[in-house]
Amino acid sequence: MRPLPDPGTADRTGTPFAAPARAATTVSLVAAAAVVLVEVTAGWGDRAWLPLVGGLLLGLPHGAVDHLVPAYRLRWGPARLAAFALGYAAVATVTWVLFTAAPGPALAVFVLLSAWHFGTGETAFADLRAGRPVRRAALPAAVLGGLALLVPLVRGAEEAAPVVAAVVPGSDGTLPPGVGTVLLAVVLPAAAALALALLLETRWTEAAEVGALAVLVLVAPPLAAFGVYFGCWHAVRHTARVLAEDPANVADLAAGRLGPPLRRFAVAAALPTVAVLAVLALLWSAAGGWRGLVATDLPLLAALTVPHALVVAWLDRPGPAPARVRAPSGRVAR
Repeated sequence: MRPLPDPGTADRTGTPFAAPARAATTVSLVAAAAVVLVEVTAGWGDRAWLPLVGGLLLGLPHGAVDHLVPAYRLRWGPARLAAFALGYAAVATVTWVLFTAAPGPALAVFVLLSAWHFGTGETAFADLRAGRPVRRAALPAAVLGGLALLVPLVRGAEEAAPVVAAVVPGSDGTLPPGVGTVLLAVVLPAAAALALALLLETRWTEAAEVGALAVLVLVAPPLAAFGVYFGCWHAVRHTARVLAEDPANVADLAAGRLGPPLRRFAVAAALPTVAVLAVLALLWSAAGGWRGLVATDLPLLAALTVPHALVVAWLDRPGPAPARVRAPSGRVAR
């Protein structure tokens, strides 16, 4: 199993990604530790849905500027950008239609796509944090995606069953016999092997993150574990990447300033996020509780995830390492 790159050189790359990468790494680990700490000291009990719903809401803005990513990378003008936004909306609409027409197969594909999206997001973040080119790391990505998503789903199968049954008419929402056991028997030893490989390569932060994810998904309630992973780990790390993609942020990030780039991101993400929140508010009013909301929200979440995953896959295609940038003084940032 090929280990992920060592982030130890992040401060020396001189790229716009260094500052947001440090901040995202800190937020991820602190949030995961906080959820685990609450569980081992007081227990989440029947309040585990709070981190789930909170994480889903916190994670909404991270894909809200997908329509601007090609403009950042390719310097597209308004016409191409509008065409891309229409195509994005079309993919989302087709996904929603397919999900509502064939919810069973669509849910299975959605889960696998999401696991792959989470895993490749982890490996790409690690590459960029280390100042190296984004590489295809299929096996580590599969392991990390399985750890982040499949393990909580298996552990929380009983709690998720009513949601799945609501999404898939005629289903009792339970996994086929033996599937959960097989997934755990594959993913957990693979995660241990990945962590060991990283340790042997002295890639300490990466190994610690695999361990932190494992503790999160095995100790925290499954719903809380996925909520904090989605909203405070995956979404935060993707946002860090988007900040570094925006050419308007280069000078600020080279100087280590995160405030102005975050404000630019908030402004760009505000309208799409408010639109989705308005739809969710309408769904909540008719959902009759958080389980109903999640069940009603799944087709919408899938519709947003598929084009988002395609944009990120394009962003993740193998390429050169991030270029060094010039600090405001004119020196190459170190």
